[in-house]
Amino acid sequence: MRREFVFPLIVGVILGALVMIFWQFNARLSNAAVALNQLEQVTAQNTKTVNDVVAFINQATGANQAANQAPSTPVK
Repeated sequence: MRREFVFPLIVGVILGALVMIFWQFNARLSNAAVALNQLEQVTAQNTKTVNDVVAFINQATGANQAANQAPSTPVK
């Protein structure tokens, strides 16, 4: 090989490797962002479900009524 072709070839290989590394990093970052978005959606849905269950239990046991009543004084 001639000397004037070796330097551009080495530079091209190095730049190509860098482009591939950054492209792979971008792909992994995109996958992580999608997974995080799905996790946030599931967390929001689970939070809503737990709040609905707690509200149902409170309504069924009358916990809200007992908490809102004034304390009664003991009879002597």
